[in-house]
Amino acid sequence: MLLLLAGCEEPFIVFPGGELSGEQSAVPEDWSQLVSIDTVQLETRMDDPYSVNIWAAGAGKDLYVATGEDGTNWTKHIADDPAVRLRSYSNVYALSARLVEEPAERARAAQAFVGKYDLEVDDNWVLEGMIFRLDRR
Repeated sequence: MLLLLAGCEEPFIVFPGGELSGEQSAVPEDWSQLVSIDTVQLETRMDDPYSVNIWAAGAGKDLYVATGEDGTNWTKHIADDPAVRLRSYSNVYALSARLVEEPAERARAAQAFVGKYDLEVDDNWVLEGMIFRLDRR
């Protein structure tokens, strides 16, 4: 089983993958199309692609991804180079990740995750974590 997973280029459940396949697409004006999609794929490190399955929440023209407050491999990659690619269905979007630090925007992003993923308002891990807004490149 591990040998099969080692040969995968795409992320598989919790295992990271490499370069995402799909059709390079224009970035939407409104990310509400993601409301029915639980998981998208995020690719970092363009010179040696690293991709993961991740939750994403849209709030109008803004799209957010998040992780715990200690970060993870993909957050380290973004710190080195903010260029990312996101795949939804077969569409791949070239984006740039920016850490969200402003309290009002953090609250807005966290609320988008609460609404989409039915998270507890009082125990919303997103608000305490690292939140990234994905902008057009």
